[in-house]
Amino acid sequence: MMGFLIKRVLFSIFVFVCVSWVAFFIIWLMPGDFYTRVDFMVARFGLDPELPAMLRAQHALDKPAIVQFWIWFTGVITRGDFGVSFITNGPVGPFIFRRGGPVGISLIVSGTSFLVAWLVGIPFGVLSSRFRSRYSQTVFYILTTPWLSIPSFVLGGLVQWFIYKFIDPLMVGSGLYGLCGWRFEGAPMSCAKFGSCLLHLLPLWIIVGMPIFITVVRHMRSSMRDVMGSNYMMVARGKGLGEFRLMFRHALRNAANPLISIFGVLLPTLLMNTIVVSELFDIPSFGRFLLHYVSYQDQHVATAALLFYGTFLVAGNLISDVLLVVSDPRIRYS
Repeated sequence: MMGFLIKRVLFSIFVFVCVSWVAFFIIWLMPGDFYTRVDFMVARFGLDPELPAMLRAQHALDKPAIVQFWIWFTGVITRGDFGVSFITNGPVGPFIFRRGGPVGISLIVSGTSFLVAWLVGIPFGVLSSRFRSRYSQTVFYILTTPWLSIPSFVLGGLVQWFIYKFIDPLMVGSGLYGLCGWRFEGAPMSCAKFGSCLLHLLPLWIIVGMPIFITVVRHMRSSMRDVMGSNYMMVARGKGLGEFRLMFRHALRNAANPLISIFGVLLPTLLMNTIVVSELFDIPSFGRFLLHYVSYQDQHVATAALLFYGTFLVAGNLISDVLLVVSDPRIRYS
């Protein structure tokens, strides 16, 4: 097992380096740079023509792309330095990783949505596997397929309309909707504030987690149906074990292996839906942060944001591999 884990960790490090390269060059390939607008001001207002070159030299933007990448990447690896923001003229790392910053908010929204989708989806998938008639299968697909077909921004708009009409219009007002109610802004944590946070997170869980929930239920149902018909389950039934114990104690562990294998595959859907809800509900998450700084071509901030998403996916796939090995010891020797 240790050899397997070492291989997976080394491979993840290699993928991290590749993701860093791709993240940097995606931003570098954008036409112009942050100081292109200075070129326009020089041409329009007759400013010092050497000013843009001086500004680019100050941030090493006049060097070849591979040199810029090496300067930035060595700073990330050796010092945890993600560069300097051209807009704030301050270090990128402390700005994006500060307490209550975009990284923390994104992890709260995406992490809780993912966790709720799995914790609710697995029991639903197990219980739905008991209904095997053609009628129940048709009803199951009718109820689940539309949720996978509806785009997240459409679902978000419907949730916004429902909240505005039936719950609280101020929850969808610009600047008022956050992870907790605006009435509790700056207040210490209490039962009322915790309840408000759950109320505000519930629509986010629906929008972000619904596609993941449906995917988990469908895979769990299909896998459970295969496992429940296997020979060792027939032997267990012959020994007089109850159906509930068979499903949750004996069948669930083997049925969960295909589900664990798609753990990393579901992460891109999670991240994309998090970006959508951040725009719809005015939440200062990492997705909204990324879109804002990409529009201004703040190279180091946008690259750090893309690297964060890439690292999130790499870590998710590594966790998926480790969980799969722990769940099924046969994989250690494959």
